[in-house]
Amino acid sequence: MKARRNVFAACIYLVVVAALPCQEKTGASEQVKLTATATTKGELKLSGLYSISFPFLQGSSFLTDGNNIKLSMGAELSPVSANTIAEIRLTPIAFLQFFTGASAGTGWNIPIADGLRKNNPAKDHEQELVGDAFDGVVWMGKGGSLFQFDTAAIVPGEWNHVVFQTTHVLWYRSLTSASSKESWLYEADQGENRNGWNYYANYFVGYKMPIKLNLAGILLEQELNLYTEADRDLWGDDLSRWTVGAMANYAITDRLSLATLVQWRTVRNFTDDTKDYGFYQDRRIQDSDQRSFEFYRAVLTATWLIR
Repeated sequence: MKARRNVFAACIYLVVVAALPCQEKTGASEQVKLTATATTKGELKLSGLYSISFPFLQGSSFLTDGNNIKLSMGAELSPVSANTIAEIRLTPIAFLQFFTGASAGTGWNIPIADGLRKNNPAKDHEQELVGDAFDGVVWMGKGGSLFQFDTAAIVPGEWNHVVFQTTHVLWYRSLTSASSKESWLYEADQGENRNGWNYYANYFVGYKMPIKLNLAGILLEQELNLYTEADRDLWGDDLSRWTVGAMANYAITDRLSLATLVQWRTVRNFTDDTKDYGFYQDRRIQDSDQRSFEFYRAVLTATWLIR
């Protein structure tokens, strides 16, 4: 499922939560960090991110103290893809952020994984993966908001940090070489991507601690396709995909941290006579008991804050 790619954002998200509150109160500040992620499903990704923050609306109130505009640019590399990313994030009040961003990347194929392919229907309900390396650019534009709250803002104390964050994103994603009616695969996912709008949300509840194990919590993620396709409810394309994970972050040093994430996810239940079909749109979802829950993967992420 598409939720596969969100693990990398989720692990970076955990590191951000672990650092709250992290905004500078005076002057611009820069940050450079490297992140390496590996999963039990064989996924690997390296990323580098440069960020610069400019404060504004300074004052004595907790609503204005530490607010900023943050610009971020970076790159990601996996064994089958490369991406560039950029984002602008506005914090007008301490507990609310708005952001917009874009990314662009391409992929190639290796014997054990496909980075970029078109997913076409074939005879006898099979799928046909076609396309050479670098066959188009996968680009994405997004906009969204984040709400965050820390109980220590009301009851100060180093052991009083129960944190909550929720992010909601509307994004458009497209493969330049594909039409609106074609399905495609990217970064070894299941090949159910289409050019169009999507919605993503996550909800995190955790506890920050003044020890090496500085954060533990639960992350719930939701993805929903918003593009239109005739009869897509027949194979369950109109259903939200949910992933839930237990997360923890361990601060090895002030600049090096290790995050773990163990995830479970929803999967669609197809009828017995179609569940083995290769092309996903030929499958038919059960009328009742449309989804079930399964173990997904374990994830390990190392983050090095260079400055």
